[in-house]
Amino acid sequence: MLVVDQVLIAIAAAVAGKAVEPFTEGAVDLLRRLRGAVIARFRRDPEPHAALEAAQIDYDDTEAVAALAAHIGAAAEHDPGLRRLVEELRPYFTSGGPEVVNTVVGEVSGNVVQARDIVGGIDLGR
Repeated sequence: MLVVDQVLIAIAAAVAGKAVEPFTEGAVDLLRRLRGAVIARFRRDPEPHAALEAAQIDYDDTEAVAALAAHIGAAAEHDPGLRRLVEELRPYFTSGGPEVVNTVVGEVSGNVVQARDIVGGIDLGR
């Protein structure tokens, strides 16, 4: 079972169109392929198609992106190709590997610090 977690939600935001500049060429290719597969599959089903459109309109809308992530997760359960693409993209959205890519989804009030390893402290000028 594919779990709808923060990583899948970040992938869904990227599928919806959220900018992903720090990606490698390989990750961009995977994302394009996943986006194409999702669009093709959801075109035939009104509810997932509506979720995709809502997330594309406002990929900062956490509820819309979470709904899209749930539909992607459900579709991946029945489509091995879609599941493979999602799983291949996962490492690009987690912070455990050598290539760290962080994604902030939703509204942020104040400072955001994203880092893998911090030695010492962080001074935000307060």
